Amino acid sequence: MTDKKILFITYDLSGYYDAIHDELNKQYKHVDYYNIASLKKYKYKHIFEKAYAAMYKIITKNKLKNFHKLQPIIEATAGKTYDYILIVRPDLFFDSQLAILKSKTKNFLAYYHDSINNITRKKEVISFFDKVYSYEKKDVTDFNLSFLPNFIYLNQEHTKTASAYDAFTIMSKDFRFNTLEKLATYFKKKDIKYEFLVQSDKKIESELIHFIQERKNNKQVLAYLLKTDIIVDIHKYGVQDGLTFRVFESLFFEKKLITTNADIKNYDFYNPKNIHVIAPDSEINIPDTFFNTPYQTIPTEIYQKYHYTSWLKTILS
Repeated sequence: MTDKKILFITYDLSGYYDAIHDELNKQYKHVDYYNIASLKKYKYKHIFEKAYAAMYKIITKNKLKNFHKLQPIIEATAGKTYDYILIVRPDLFFDSQLAILKSKTKNFLAYYHDSINNITRKKEVISFFDKVYSYEKKDVTDFNLSFLPNFIYLNQEHTKTASAYDAFTIMSKDFRFNTLEKLATYFKKKDIKYEFLVQSDKKIESELIHFIQERKNNKQVLAYLLKTDIIVDIHKYGVQDGLTFRVFESLFFEKKLITTNADIKNYDFYNPKNIHVIAPDSEINIPDTFFNTPYQTIPTEIYQKYHYTSWLKTILS
């Protein structure tokens, strides 16, 4: 265990970074950790403060609620210094808050698991950091960042169970729905048993897809993944092309993958017997052999390359 001080700040609704936090605690004696997603939401004290915040957002495009929500982190770290500070979603902080955090370390690091195209403020905060890692290859090229994909975040033992579905996915209702609906139509025609869950605040009826209003937590999603042979990944094509965590869940569970992300063919774990790419705007045609042949295990050294321990080692090297 290293006698160094680490501050790790993330925004994590699904527990993807729990393994990173645990690994930090194994390697370092002093770890301060904050998950922005679990912080208490700030409530305006009166109507005048709310009105001021509305005007402030119009003028600056920044949400004062974020400043107040994150200020407790700044206050809790007052007087402290760190060997490393790592932030996921630094765009949520105000510039003044990032400047304070930067003053506390000689290794101010950020990780982007969203594209700058999707969250434009990420471009504005790059200059604060000593190094910014991104899973989006285009951003790496355009803004001189360091490329680092997402990671296999799971480590618990799991028992293989009988499959309830041939294919499964879960996603929110957005522009990707048309592609998912097309795939569902194809599966129904081919008599492939699938379960597609789409979260929507509105109650919607569909013969092809199950709409749900409540958000499934990650434990519930993983239970579904264990019961399927194929994981479907409809990524935010046209917005960002970094590999989603669904890809790395398929590696961990050794499940086949159907994805819209053509760039996956450029990764060393790509195997057409395990991964089939569909184009969002083209006719779907998946070979029968993809469904009735077993998953081919990838080499251990390639698997380990995408493990969360390797991800952390790269960032803190």
